[in-house]
Amino acid sequence: MKGRRRWIALLIGLAIALAACQDQPGTGGRLNITVDADGTSRVYTHDRAVSVGQFLEAINVTLNELDEVNPPLYTQLRDGLRITITRVVERQECVREPVPFQTQYIPSERLALNEQQIGQTGEPGENEICYLITEKNGVEVSRNPGVPVPIRPARDEIIYVGAEPSETVVSIDGVLAYISGDQAWIIERSTARRRPVAEIGGLDRRVFDLSADGRQLLFTRSTEDPNDPEFSNELWAVLDTRASSPEAIRLFPEDVLSAQWVPGRANTFSYSTAAPRNDQIGWRAYNDLFVIELDPETGEPISDSIEPVIEQNALGAYAYWGRRFAWSPAGDRLAWASADGVGTVDLETGEFVPHLSFTEYATLLPIVWVPTLSWSESGTLITTAHGAPYGSESREDSIVFDLAVLDLEGGVTLPTFRARSGIWSNPVYSPLIEGPDGEQEQYIAYFQAREPLNSLGSSYELWIADSDGSNARMVFPGPDDPGQGFRSPDPEDGIAWSPTGKQLAFIYQQNLWIYDLDIGVAYAITSDGQAARPRWSREP
Repeated sequence: MKGRRRWIALLIGLAIALAACQDQPGTGGRLNITVDADGTSRVYTHDRAVSVGQFLEAINVTLNELDEVNPPLYTQLRDGLRITITRVVERQECVREPVPFQTQYIPSERLALNEQQIGQTGEPGENEICYLITEKNGVEVSRNPGVPVPIRPARDEIIYVGAEPSETVVSIDGVLAYISGDQAWIIERSTARRRPVAEIGGLDRRVFDLSADGRQLLFTRSTEDPNDPEFSNELWAVLDTRASSPEAIRLFPEDVLSAQWVPGRANTFSYSTAAPRNDQIGWRAYNDLFVIELDPETGEPISDSIEPVIEQNALGAYAYWGRRFAWSPAGDRLAWASADGVGTVDLETGEFVPHLSFTEYATLLPIVWVPTLSWSESGTLITTAHGAPYGSESREDSIVFDLAVLDLEGGVTLPTFRARSGIWSNPVYSPLIEGPDGEQEQYIAYFQAREPLNSLGSSYELWIADSDGSNARMVFPGPDDPGQGFRSPDPEDGIAWSPTGKQLAFIYQQNLWIYDLDIGVAYAITSDGQAARPRWSREP
């Protein structure tokens, strides 16, 4: 009996041992594994408890980089395990989507109060957006948009709304022209006598110049093709502003970067061109210059062949931005300014003659700083020069800007005529003024930075000084002004002197103002916040 019990115990132990051996890896046990993948479910048997990854490799299941496996690949096999494979695919899908236009309501003094007029029809734009689409087992689970890429910008709808006109009435000498919105306006003798010129809009503010006698107006208009680059424009002229119905004539030049009437030469203007570009700047200047005389009746060039005074070139720093050109009061000299200097042009050879050099200014903005130019009646030039560093900054980063004077007759250059005026000082010589003792005098008007060592973003004040730089005094804003001052005065707006030198026209907070030197009072001439580019005739 005892022996039988021992045999039974031995058999039970052997059975337990055999069972234990079946549960251990590599002992010859059979594992049943279920795999769900690609829309099917299949049961496999395996004799070793390897990892899930090793098992799938053994049964020739291919995994893509994004596929999801549950349980994870490092999991050890066990009997009855279910492995689920989710196929993950990412793809890109690009579509074009409309961009709605915005509506701008702009006050206008030329309309009756609250009257509305469409100045520009709105057009939707178009962006291309590429989506990253994720699919799991053929079903889309997410769609993430990328950064929109503009294909065609939206064109805002502009609606002019009649506003109360300014009640200020100021008598003036000569003819004063300016832009309001996208329309040219003329003032003669009194600010009460304001009228639009030729009733043509679309002015892009690139070019706006009044002849010395105030009878001819030169300006550029945007092209009407919405597919053209933003810079693309056309040159237009009004050849007789005093006609009962002044007519605007399109001139043949296109893509004009700058243009102006040539003093002392009737019906003659000069212009420089650029190539429109679809980039942040918008153009590439040719730095050329043409001079053309027009038939005053037809606006056609007198000459059949037009040769450039200055050939296309890429001379100087930031040449792609372009140079400024300025004719002397007599029209017999031509000055230029670039990002790194000021000089004159040899009109016989077209060569640039430098008179003042400085290091170009690194603005860190999508603009290039080029100083303005102004001629005196005696042939002196005044401009703004980029000065030497104030501290340890590099010459390109120097925060110093000074008024500079070039006496071309005497060959004297004063690079620090008035120190630390600011980057937007934009100095302008007045006409000759008869003083109290009968002697002729000349003044300088300029903008003075309130923070000269932070002049890029500083507010400014309007100052006047004698032609030798003495007796400098602030004339605007006055003591009753809230103190905002001029915010980065636009060099293209400039300061316009009346023919007698007794009044100044300027833009302040997008309105036209006139300052009377005799009584020391400034008047707001417009109030709709659309004014720009004041230009005054040189003749009373």
